[in-house]
Amino acid sequence: MRQLAVSGLHKAFGSHPVLTGLDLDVPAGTFTAILGPSGSGKTTLLRLLAGFEQADAGTITIGDRIVDGPGTHLPPERRRIGYVPQEGALFPHLTVAANVGFGLPARQRRGARTDELLEAVGLAGLGGRYPHQLSGGQQQRVALARALAIRPEVVLMDEPFASLDAHMRASVRADVQQICRTAGTTAILVTHDQDEALSMADRIAVLRDGKIVQYAAPQDLYMRPADPALARFVGEANLLEGKLANGAAVDTILGRLPLEPAAIRSAGESAPAAGGSVTVLIRPEQLELLAVSVPDSEAEPGCLAGRVMACEYYGHDAVVRVRPDRAAEGQEVIVRTSGGPQLPPGSPVQVRAHGPVVAWAR
Repeated sequence: MRQLAVSGLHKAFGSHPVLTGLDLDVPAGTFTAILGPSGSGKTTLLRLLAGFEQADAGTITIGDRIVDGPGTHLPPERRRIGYVPQEGALFPHLTVAANVGFGLPARQRRGARTDELLEAVGLAGLGGRYPHQLSGGQQQRVALARALAIRPEVVLMDEPFASLDAHMRASVRADVQQICRTAGTTAILVTHDQDEALSMADRIAVLRDGKIVQYAAPQDLYMRPADPALARFVGEANLLEGKLANGAAVDTILGRLPLEPAAIRSAGESAPAAGGSVTVLIRPEQLELLAVSVPDSEAEPGCLAGRVMACEYYGHDAVVRVRPDRAAEGQEVIVRTSGGPQLPPGSPVQVRAHGPVVAWAR
């Protein structure tokens, strides 16, 4: 059952179109991330869902109610929407408990509901404190508790972890994810952080040019993106030229690689015949780096000979950029390796790919 549905949504500010016919169906009880670059319309979409803005055209349905459409615009307080802004936006003169209970009827603000929510977000016993006496992560938990207090049909979160440091961000977003799942709340998170979207969401909707270009589970979005531009946007990507060998494999500078079933994307055209030119996606972690002891040695079958151009070390893994030895083999490839000693620039290596892969007709 869908909890929220958006159909043909348009929104412009003056002569500048932001959303241009956006469609989105969010199933009940799921956690959806809205991902896109700055200026793609993420926050505008969230403000339309919340009722802070009115659509120029299209409809927004929450549950079985149209909340925005031709002749209809329900204000925010009538939508049963919980909203968590970027900075939490707590009232500094109110206690934690008063902040959480702010949206409740007056007779419920000091009742069990507030205590129950503070316990749910890990802040039991802190109801008497004020926002300035809490850490940034605790303030965001209070903002979430306040959003959940009214038992909303949908909770909207606008980059709520952006101001937190890396360690606290990981901890708080894990807590928020668990709280939403435990409550069975339909949640929509706006973010520009791909790692955040991939790690938290059941499904991810990617915004581009005012529309959703793909709405899929994180693994499908990462391994089977809709087009090469999306492959580059969600994680690092090697996009290599190739030739279709047959319906199940493609020939590249890394040898013949198996294709995932139905993995030829052709932008609405018929799939290319054998020998047709394709663009092949190979993620950096699909590549294996083999150090060689003899420079300029012949590459093993299915391997690409090259030299290390740069190595970016992250502790748990490293990203190595390799330039092929033969200029005709084109661009450098990016390899993600796990730990181990760093290879200095100029080191001779061989690169082996592990399929399957996806490809697009060129």
